[in-house]
Amino acid sequence: MPCSSPSPLQSALIREIGGHAGFPALFDNLDRVAFFLKNRDFQIVFANRFFYERLGFTEESEIIGKDDLELFPKPLATKFREDDKRVLETGESMPRMVELFLSRQGLPDWFITNKMPVIGLNGDTVGIMGTVQRYDQARSLRSPDRAIAKAVQLMLERPGEIESLARLAKELGLSHRHFDRRFKEDTGLTPKQFLGRSRVQSGCKLLQNTDASISDIALDLGYCDQSAFTSQFRTRMGFTPAKYRRQMRSNAEAVV
Repeated sequence: MPCSSPSPLQSALIREIGGHAGFPALFDNLDRVAFFLKNRDFQIVFANRFFYERLGFTEESEIIGKDDLELFPKPLATKFREDDKRVLETGESMPRMVELFLSRQGLPDWFITNKMPVIGLNGDTVGIMGTVQRYDQARSLRSPDRAIAKAVQLMLERPGEIESLARLAKELGLSHRHFDRRFKEDTGLTPKQFLGRSRVQSGCKLLQNTDASISDIALDLGYCDQSAFTSQFRTRMGFTPAKYRRQMRSNAEAVV
């Protein structure tokens, strides 16, 4: 949704304080929330401690001027760039995007990203700012909506057993449309989106902890073939399943 114009009271304070008024220091103290601000060229201009430390840097100065292509695997960086371009071109926010990315340890984790335009004094969009924080997918297991809690549990624990979301909705006593609506209200994702991310997360665990072939893992997770699994895995994680398995085993050997 578009950013609302500041009120006269807000505008007066903005003119009075100028600059960033020490806000970066505040962002450094956000609890488990990464903050970033990029310019029109998609370069990092501000980043709080949680953001740059999560990427392996020790000082903000080390990350200033870098863009996503220098910080993330290309498939992920490309996705981030597409989102940033959309915010710049439309001037509209992209709130509560739930995604599955790799943590610093190379393990799959869920995150919520919020992106907003940075508006200049002339009213033009001059950059993008946003926050990233962990998404607690298990929160929906505690949902007062028992049907949704059960659906989340099935998707997290046995994603490969779900052959049809329409059939799952029927088993839960819901129409497909009501199931979609209630599920998104509780989780921020549609059932299809949640199931897709859960399958990729389960795939990471199987690739890391078993010697099963990638084709067998794909079938166990409910994909029609290895190609479909590989495509979804690369989109979410930035690597092919084979490369992810090699990297995780290489990391394990290095620790030993």
